[in-house]
Amino acid sequence: MTETPPILATLPEQRHRLIERIFARQNEQGLWKITDPTLPIQLYLPKHTATYHTLVTLADLGCDPADPRLERPLQTLIHLMYRPEKGVFGITPEAYSTHEPSPCINGHILYILGYFGKAGLYEVATTIRHFAQYQRFDDGDFKTPRQYPYSGSTDHCYSKHTCYWGVTGLLQGLAYLPQEATTPESESLKQKCIEFILLHEVCYSSHHPEQFIRGYIPRLQFPGMDFLEILHLLARAGARDPRMGRAIQLLKSKRNPDGTWNLERPLSNSIVSVGKPGAPNGFVTERAWEVLEKINR
Repeated sequence: MTETPPILATLPEQRHRLIERIFARQNEQGLWKITDPTLPIQLYLPKHTATYHTLVTLADLGCDPADPRLERPLQTLIHLMYRPEKGVFGITPEAYSTHEPSPCINGHILYILGYFGKAGLYEVATTIRHFAQYQRFDDGDFKTPRQYPYSGSTDHCYSKHTCYWGVTGLLQGLAYLPQEATTPESESLKQKCIEFILLHEVCYSSHHPEQFIRGYIPRLQFPGMDFLEILHLLARAGARDPRMGRAIQLLKSKRNPDGTWNLERPLSNSIVSVGKPGAPNGFVTERAWEVLEKINR
């Protein structure tokens, strides 16, 4: 991989166009898809177009963290979704008691705040502290207790097998913490996340290694969490391990002769379209190149 494909040369212009299209859809409160700004659930739903998901998409697209149009949505998200009595972020404890405190939602918010320069906040520190204390890394042998924060739930976030997406979500947040915001707690939690993901060789079942952990995970997606995004987070977090090998070979097998990768699974109902399915995609190609360069380095 020595000659970069031409598709990457046009990516900055496409990135700028998509980001401006997203900002054009902000309402007068600086939010997206919301009718009542006092309800935290409306920052989360509808999926992929509400404020929470839109901020994730803007970070994925590489939006300038200093853009002043981000300040109001970031402050609103922190104000409405942070649960001071729990020290974590959430939606509505009554409706989502089996999901909260949700590791994936909190991980994605850590990612948002880390990427957009808010990692030094008190709310970030308490969230990391919570998951450093309570996050499980069980592989099918956990009996869910009834005490906080598990609530006896037998499905969703706290079943007998740790939710894989919860761990990858947490790693996303921890991988984007700047050095000055890292602590022994955050580093320990990050290493536990990495080890749990490597137990699954990035995208395979730990109990049935010949199977993917989910049928859609090997299909290249942007934005969203696929095996390439997980490889990207591992590489960013400094992981270099033989257990990444099968996923790296899978990535290489999907490379086109011209050095590009196709978008295989567009994110449904995304606030913007990043390209046609089955066609070479600049964002997927950029991420693949970054992964392989970091691994080779």
